[in-house]
Amino acid sequence: MRAALFLSAALLTTPAFAQVNDQLQLRDTTSITDVEVGSAYDVGATSVASGNVVTAVADDADAAFDNTQHMDGDTTAHTDATVWNAGGTVAVTSAAVGNGGTAELRGSNVDINSTQLAHGDANASVNFTGGNAGHAATSASASGNVAAVSAQDSEVRFISNQESTGSTSAVIEADHGAVGGQVVSGAIASANNLTVGSETATVLTDTRQTATGDSVRASVDVYAGYATDVSGNATANANAVTIDNQWGYVNSRIDQSSTANVNADSYVTLGGEFAGFASSGAYGVGNQAIVSNVGSDTVMDVTQANGGDITANAAMSGEGGQMALASSAAYGNSVSGALCAYCDTNVPSLSASANQVNDGNVTSTATVNTPYATTVAATSTAIGNAGTYSVRGPGG
Repeated sequence: MRAALFLSAALLTTPAFAQVNDQLQLRDTTSITDVEVGSAYDVGATSVASGNVVTAVADDADAAFDNTQHMDGDTTAHTDATVWNAGGTVAVTSAAVGNGGTAELRGSNVDINSTQLAHGDANASVNFTGGNAGHAATSASASGNVAAVSAQDSEVRFISNQESTGSTSAVIEADHGAVGGQVVSGAIASANNLTVGSETATVLTDTRQTATGDSVRASVDVYAGYATDVSGNATANANAVTIDNQWGYVNSRIDQSSTANVNADSYVTLGGEFAGFASSGAYGVGNQAIVSNVGSDTVMDVTQANGGDITANAAMSGEGGQMALASSAAYGNSVSGALCAYCDTNVPSLSASANQVNDGNVTSTATVNTPYATTVAATSTAIGNAGTYSVRGPGG
C-alpha cells in the first residue's frame, strides 16, 4: 500500500518557480479586543493572533513550495464584549493559531513540503454579555498548526509534518438577554489540522501529525433569557486530516499520534421558553482522518495511535419549547473513507488500509432537562476505534 504513494524526491517535477518560507517566532503573540456598547444596530468584535502565517498561490504554473514554521511562544486571542441593545446582529469572535499555512492552486503542477512545529499553547476565548438583540453569534477557534490546500484542475504532491507540544483551548462564555431570532455559539480546538479541498485534481499526500501537549479543550457555555432558536457546539480534536476531492486520483498516507487529553463540553441554558429549537452538541476525538472522492480511484493508508483520555459532554436545559436536543460523541480514533463512483463507466475503486490503537478512556454524556417540548432527543456515543468505508457505484 505505501509503495503506491509517489512522493519520492526523484519524481518531483522541475518547477517554474520555487518559494522557500522559513519562519521562527520565539515569543508570545497576544490579541485582545474589548467592546462595550449601549445601543447600536449591528455590532462586530474580533481578535486574531498567530505566530506564523504564510499563503502561496500558483495559477497555471509549475511550482514548488517549501515551508518551515516554528512557534515557541504562546498564542492568545481574547474578545470581551458587552452589548446592551442591538436591533440587528451581534457577532463576536476570536481565533488563535500557532502556525498557519494555505495554498491556492489553479491549473498547476505543484510540490509542497511543509513542516509546522507548535511548541507553545494556543488559547482563544470569548466573554459576552448581552441585553436585547435581533440575532447573536459567538465563536472561538484555537489551533497549534493549520495547513489548508485548495486545488482546481491541478496536480499536487503534498508532504506535511505537524507537531504540537502545547495545550490548545477554545472557550466561550455567553450571557444573552432577549434575542428575537437565533443565538449561535461554536468553539473549535485542534492541536493539528490539515485540509485539502480539490476538484478535477490529482492529489498525493503524505501526512504525519503528533500531539503531545497536556490537553485540547473546546468549551461552550451559553445562556439566553429568551430566544427563538439556540445552538451551542464544541468540537475538540488532537489530530485531524480531511481530504475532499472530486474527479481526480487520490492517494493519501496518514500517520497520527496523540497523547493529549481531549475535552469537548457544550452547555445551553434558557431562562424562559424557546419558540423553535434548543440544541447542544459536543464532539471529541483523538485522531481523525476523512478521505472522500467522486469518480476516481482512491487509495488511503492510515495509522492512528491515541493515548489520551477523550471526553464529550452536551447538556441542554430550558423552560420548554418546540425541540430540545443534546448530542455528544467521543472517539479515540476515527477513520472514514468514501467514494462516489456514479457517472463513471470505469467504476473506480476505493483501496483502504487502517491500523488503529487506542489506550485512553473514552466518555460521552448527553443531558436534556425541560418540563415540556414537542420533540426531545438526546444521544451519546463513545467508541475507542471507529472505521467507516462506503462506495456507491453507478447504480447506487
